Amino acid sequence: MKQRSTLLEEKYPRSEHTPLPVGPGKWGATVISEVTNPLLVALPTFLIVALATAPDVLHALLWWGIAVLGISLAPLLFIWQGVRRGRYSDHHVSKREQRRVPLLFGLACMVLAFVLLLFLHASLPLLATVTATLVAVAVAAVITQYWKISLHLVGIAGAVTVCCLLWGPLCLFLSPLVVLVGWARWRLHAHTWFQALAGTILAVSVTLLMYRLFGLV
Repeated sequence: MKQRSTLLEEKYPRSEHTPLPVGPGKWGATVISEVTNPLLVALPTFLIVALATAPDVLHALLWWGIAVLGISLAPLLFIWQGVRRGRYSDHHVSKREQRRVPLLFGLACMVLAFVLLLFLHASLPLLATVTATLVAVAVAAVITQYWKISLHLVGIAGAVTVCCLLWGPLCLFLSPLVVLVGWARWRLHAHTWFQALAGTILAVSVTLLMYRLFGLV
């Protein structure tokens, strides 16, 4: 049991004033946080958008491959290398002061992915989704210099918003996922409820704005 507590503490470092979460639910919260890492959430999100808006499966897979390479895989590899070399605390980059470089690297990769997708005449919904991701991460990068806004909530709330914009109110049944992820991050003392709420508001507002600017809503 002591070994498990040590592992959890290493994954989600706490401040000297914040106790490590104990009791029922902590392992569920850990699993939820792992599978809803925003870089992982991007994988199915962009696949769904590409398949729904591409003229055929081949184009969809090509667009998806470029999107996830720039938005998910390259940043993930960059962070994992940083963890191995001791630059970052863990693969979530839980320490706010360590997030600047990974976020800047991620933004550069997103810009490159967007340019390639634009060159390949990707669908407007996919371009709007990439742009929304880029803008939301850019804003979060600025905020993170002063306050630890929840990137997990930026990711999951953005994904749910995209689904609702593409398929209508029916996808509101996915909304509890946002609350679930918020609870998990709070349960692990990775974020406060206000930080989770801020991430949600940022993702929803930026996604709506980008889809509006692209003439999709």
